[in-house]
Amino acid sequence: MPIRTSEIDIDRACQNGDPSDVGDALLDLAGYGGARVASYSELAGGNPVMAQVFRISIEGDERAPDTAVVKIPAKLIVDRRREAATNAYAREAEVYDLLRDMQGGFQPIIYASVTEPQSKLAALLMEDLGDLPRRHEFELGLVRNVLSDLARIHRRYWCDPSIGSAWWIRNGRRADIFNDDTDLFASKWETLANTPRLHPCDETVVNEVADYLNEHLIAVLDQLDARPPTLTHGDLHTANFMFRRCESKIDPVLIDWQETVYCGATSDVAKFLSTTLDPSTTQEHFDDLIAGYHDDLGNEIAASYPYHAYRRDVMLGLLGTFANYVIAAGTDEQAYNDPTAVNGSLRKVSRNVSVLQPLDEI
Repeated sequence: MPIRTSEIDIDRACQNGDPSDVGDALLDLAGYGGARVASYSELAGGNPVMAQVFRISIEGDERAPDTAVVKIPAKLIVDRRREAATNAYAREAEVYDLLRDMQGGFQPIIYASVTEPQSKLAALLMEDLGDLPRRHEFELGLVRNVLSDLARIHRRYWCDPSIGSAWWIRNGRRADIFNDDTDLFASKWETLANTPRLHPCDETVVNEVADYLNEHLIAVLDQLDARPPTLTHGDLHTANFMFRRCESKIDPVLIDWQETVYCGATSDVAKFLSTTLDPSTTQEHFDDLIAGYHDDLGNEIAASYPYHAYRRDVMLGLLGTFANYVIAAGTDEQAYNDPTAVNGSLRKVSRNVSVLQPLDEI
């Protein structure tokens, strides 16, 4: 289990943006008694509203790694209180512990973790996996590996009531749009569609999907809520992966479990594929990819969740992903110019919606 103690002042480390004291304590908890943080640098590319991530250099104990990563909650108190209130920080520590047999493979090695019981703030000492992946590195074989490892997690906790009732898990209801206001979809889409520079993909199929969701979003979410539930990542896109690079081999490592939710597995599948694949790859390989995942769920689950129902749920998951990104979309000039913003993901999803034509399936 994650180590819990009230003796480490995570809150002060967050305010100061300095992981040194927390890092020293985590090194002690990891069994590296003589090790200390020699220096640190903040890592770019994460979500500062949710967490601060630092690479630390370590000295004083030859058994310890030369470098590691320390992850602590957000700098602004309003941000970390909001996330702590939803159990986001504790949730991530719990999931890493739950999947500890996958650490060093599909999961990062967690050397130590602490959770403050009252504040529900958590800190993690993790392996240093180097540079952030680049989108073009998600070649087809690696995508297949992600789906296979994802199926291993999903089948392990398939319809497991102990996961659904865990104190730290996020409620699965309306998980596909992060419990956002469904009424926001229509107004956001109207703004995007009427602004050529913001329109994510002015194609017939995409506009038809948006029109359909304007009328049927509640019904789509009701169907998504009715799927067989399991432990899902909840925010499975390419920015939540690292790579373990060994010579010429690249293995995917799934990180950032703060949005973990007990809901239908096809949300993970649909969001990952629609934010990762380019439309030409989607057109050629989508059916094989989702069929491979379904096979990896195993015979017992596959028998209770026949392929035709599963495939339809993937398409429903795609609609949920599209709706989520529309609701979250920015409507100012920066939203157009920043390819890493949520609108960039919306454009990727929209181009895949155009190719997949999900309304034909449902």
